Amino acid sequence: MNFENFINYLRKEKGYSDNTIIAYLNDLNQFQKIIEDSCGITDEKQVTSSMVRIWMVFLKDKGVTNRSIGRKIACIRLYYNYLYREKIIKENPMLKIAAPKIKQNNRDYVFANEMEQLLKSKSEDTSLLGVRDALILELLYSTGIRQSELLALCEEDIDYDELQIRILGKRRKERIIPVHIDLMERIKGYIALKKENGITTNSFLVNGKAEPMSKKQLYSFVCKEVSKLDSTSKSSPHTLRHSFATNILSEGGDLIAIKELMGHSSIASTQVYTHTTIEELKKAYKLAHPSAEID
Repeated sequence: MNFENFINYLRKEKGYSDNTIIAYLNDLNQFQKIIEDSCGITDEKQVTSSMVRIWMVFLKDKGVTNRSIGRKIACIRLYYNYLYREKIIKENPMLKIAAPKIKQNNRDYVFANEMEQLLKSKSEDTSLLGVRDALILELLYSTGIRQSELLALCEEDIDYDELQIRILGKRRKERIIPVHIDLMERIKGYIALKKENGITTNSFLVNGKAEPMSKKQLYSFVCKEVSKLDSTSKSSPHTLRHSFATNILSEGGDLIAIKELMGHSSIASTQVYTHTTIEELKKAYKLAHPSAEID
């Protein structure tokens, strides 16, 4: 299997980012190896629906979640749709393939341990955009900053000495968000990388063209990353903002302090997270005490 033309298609016609292309290529290479090892097939023209199902079973046996399998299937489906469109194959083996069902839940925040694993995996890419991507996720999750506020953030808004960031929120209301020292060091490293790459724009987030990152680019990236997590049914920048508040409340954080950190004008906006946390506490209590009755 030769993926070069397909990768060029993703880059030039679909406009996918380098990180997305790398993820797709990893999935394709994994698919190729499993099909070759299991079925002795190296030609994409000979791949059948049955072989694809063998690949899916292999992933499941390895403990890959249904959500991740579904994401990988989307990659392979796109590849075979491309081959069929280009008339490289006569039959598309993916037409009979359905993604495994994902257990639905109404939770709109992520578990801390899953988020830690995601951030750890993103930290392995030390390129400018790789560091940027990790910072986007960590800032949304660790500070509760809004998507619009993060996009509007400028380098001059970052106070390294005081370990804080100045935010201009809704209705141009200014607030200060504290940042832990490790995150601030990563921010400093990212800005240093920008300078090394000759990027002079004052906008904190930049895209691959050294221009300020757009709302569409940030939203698409965050949705893709959060969708990898099984603990939430929602995938958006707000999911991570919601997680920030919920996690603090779960650890006994003060509602008024969270209101200020998130830039809410009314405590009523913050109280929505209280309900979520109480529901989780009820579930935990029932698990620990099966005979307990909580109204």
